[in-house]
Amino acid sequence: MKIFLLKSQKFYCLIVLLLLGNFMCGQTIKGRVTDTLENPIAYVNVILRDSLNKQIITYTTTDEQGKYEITIEKVGKYVISFNALSYQPKSEKIILEKHDFTRNVKLQEQATELNEVVIQTEKAIVVKKDTIILTVGAFLKGNETTVEDLLKNLPGFHVEADGTVKIGNQEIEKVMVDGDDFLKKGYQLLTKNLNADVVEKVEIYQKYSNNRLLKDIENSHKVAVNLKLKKDRKIDWFGNASLAYGLTTTNKYQVRANAMRFGEVGKHYFLTNLNNVGAFSGGESSIYVSASDLNEVGAIGNMEVARNLISLDAYELSLKKSRFNLNNQELLSLNSIFKINEKMKIKTNGLFSWDEKTFEQQSIQNYTTSSISFTNRESNLINKNLFSGSGAIDFDYDISQNELLEIDATYKRGNEDSKSRLEFNSVPIHQFLSDHNERLMYKTIYTNKLATKKVLALSGVYIYDKKPQNYTLDTVVFDDLFPDVDATSARQFSNNQMNFTGFEAHLLDRKKKDDLLELKIGFTNRIDFLTSNLDVIGSNGDESISEFKNDLKYTVGKLYANAKYKIKFGNYALNTKLDFNQLFNKFESYGNEESQSPFFASPSLSMSYEFNENNNLSLSYNNNFTNASLLQVFDNYVLTNNKDFLRGGAGSSQVNSSGLTLGYSLGRWTKSFFARARISYLKSHDFFSTNTIIDPDYSLTNIIRINDSETLLGDVTIDRYLKFMSSNLKLNFSFFKSDFKNSVNDSELRLVENTSYEYGFELRSAFDGLFNYNLGAKWNSSVVKTTSRFSNTNNTSFIDLNFNFNQNFNAEIQSERYYFGNFDTHKSFYFLDFETKYKMKKNNVTFTLTGKNLLNVKTFRESFISDIGTFSTSYRLMPRFLLLGVDFSF
Repeated sequence: MKIFLLKSQKFYCLIVLLLLGNFMCGQTIKGRVTDTLENPIAYVNVILRDSLNKQIITYTTTDEQGKYEITIEKVGKYVISFNALSYQPKSEKIILEKHDFTRNVKLQEQATELNEVVIQTEKAIVVKKDTIILTVGAFLKGNETTVEDLLKNLPGFHVEADGTVKIGNQEIEKVMVDGDDFLKKGYQLLTKNLNADVVEKVEIYQKYSNNRLLKDIENSHKVAVNLKLKKDRKIDWFGNASLAYGLTTTNKYQVRANAMRFGEVGKHYFLTNLNNVGAFSGGESSIYVSASDLNEVGAIGNMEVARNLISLDAYELSLKKSRFNLNNQELLSLNSIFKINEKMKIKTNGLFSWDEKTFEQQSIQNYTTSSISFTNRESNLINKNLFSGSGAIDFDYDISQNELLEIDATYKRGNEDSKSRLEFNSVPIHQFLSDHNERLMYKTIYTNKLATKKVLALSGVYIYDKKPQNYTLDTVVFDDLFPDVDATSARQFSNNQMNFTGFEAHLLDRKKKDDLLELKIGFTNRIDFLTSNLDVIGSNGDESISEFKNDLKYTVGKLYANAKYKIKFGNYALNTKLDFNQLFNKFESYGNEESQSPFFASPSLSMSYEFNENNNLSLSYNNNFTNASLLQVFDNYVLTNNKDFLRGGAGSSQVNSSGLTLGYSLGRWTKSFFARARISYLKSHDFFSTNTIIDPDYSLTNIIRINDSETLLGDVTIDRYLKFMSSNLKLNFSFFKSDFKNSVNDSELRLVENTSYEYGFELRSAFDGLFNYNLGAKWNSSVVKTTSRFSNTNNTSFIDLNFNFNQNFNAEIQSERYYFGNFDTHKSFYFLDFETKYKMKKNNVTFTLTGKNLLNVKTFRESFISDIGTFSTSYRLMPRFLLLGVDFSF
């Protein structure tokens, strides 16, 4: 509680500000919209503007009974307008005083002839049932370069530091261009590269279905985005190119180009991105990212991967990655959609990425437990050469109006060569890692709409994933582990290969009362092959094959069935689910075989109560069994870095957990107020933990299976538009508390209590004028208790200022502050960036001047805590640079 009270005065001030926004001078405008026969009209757009009819103050839509309600803080003169398809629009001037205001409206029907051209005034926000259309011109601030920049300025959108796009609190499913999906979940490749200037409207699809035959049948909570391009840009080939080069720092550059063509038969989107300024292009991993919803139709196999045993990577910092990503990237992406005929369509994707990365870091590791106390110091310079090439072919065949066949094939191949110059406690060590990977995925989905509200989907998948690695150390510090060898160097070859096949049948049946029955049956078979050999080399050059080696085959077959039923009665909704799983596990290692055939059932139950469309309470319970993975069963040690070893050893087994979640939401993200609160309790009846032997020169970690672990977590999000200051306020609070057990140096099982709090705010203006701002702060407090107690509190804050001097000239200043109140030192880091843009609209040319890290911060230090000590790491950062750029359209 003491940790939570840190900085509490600032946090309470934000709560007071929110409450004042709720209660000061709140008036309500409400009424009913009908036609001339007094029939209610649903989904009428009700928009409230200022007295000059320029700036949108707020908006809403009528419900099924034609009713609407708007809350406004300020009294005064306004213009309220009513718009609906097939009806004549209507606007009225109103004077709002300090009491509620009722305005009932009748709309005249408007007939539309096919040969008639109707010109209507463009509306900034249009709501049509599950679709929201935003005209981007009404929200531009002048600082938009890419689609990602554009989305940051649209109401309801939030773009996180890693490029993830959210609407409200939910990540979007995809970003389409004129109704076509080029990249599925790999949308960041598009949002980080496509120019914002080509977009005219952004359409938001709520309750989105990836499969057209599932629309209005499945319970979808997905949100998708469609970019409508400007008509004058879609003439044959069009696109843009951006070129920027360093003024004060030599050889700093950033090149970005897009080329598109949207024809009747073929649609193409090609892009390239070259830079050495730390920028991420959105295609660092793969062009094809599987859907994250494992319960949707056809999701079988989406999360199945083979994992690397060892990686020479830098620690993840809370700092923006571009500040310490010393890169030299070249990326090319080729995407096409071919319409063979009215029923057949083929989509092809190709992505090729080359990169050279450098990470320079220093770390101090203080280990403190009841049995040990020592400090390790490391200085490390890592150089990585990476190549990744991947391609995908999707074939869609509309067999009939009620039948659809989808065939997807994806292939990826990559190489990574890493070199590390490490100094460990003054001992120089050179590390070399050659890492190769290959993955093939083939999936077929056949969907048949058996009736108006009944669909059967059959899915089949095959995955091949292989990741061989060759790791070499020219100096070893763990020679005490091999007393019979005068060890001076070592090398380890490993190969982790996975084959996965699966078949699934999924039936969805929407009943007359809108209840939904889902039945699913399937069989999957995963086979993992793991080989690893650690060779220790003596001072005389002799090789000794250690006992640290593995040669195993791990097979997991699963026959499963589940039934799910959702029933709604009145304002209540009940969702029940029961999973049945029959496993067939087989473990083979050096001639030894172990088999296991467990059966288990997992129930889940959720209930919700909807007070009204903006007020919902939910409660859910689930029980899960999780089978041991490959990394928990292999029975001999593998080397995972220059001094740490890992062994599975938990055996082929399952762990059981159950959870309870209570949630409440008030308002909607499309309204001026939205709040969500959630609290979850998770009980792990048994779980996989660790028994670790820690020595200054090495560590040996064994996976063990023990009983009882508890986790409590929760979060609160509040989003409110403050009309009196034309700004949007977001408040966030989350907490995490976990109790579990582990063992260190063969001690008795010890209790580890891990508690953390995170809270913060963000305030973003929506002024229609010269100046706009975006500011925020976030605090993170953590406490870890074992035989010792470790704690720290960190703070991150930022202020962004935007100046839109006119339609052609814009400037933006960004500042950040990072504060670490850790251990014996208190350290703050400050960063300052800016960007200016001048547009020559007649020539479709934009000039930019960009400055990064203007204060020239050279190193950044961040600290962490765990149950075995405290750790501090510093990084060399991207130096200060200025880029002069030009962007031209064609």
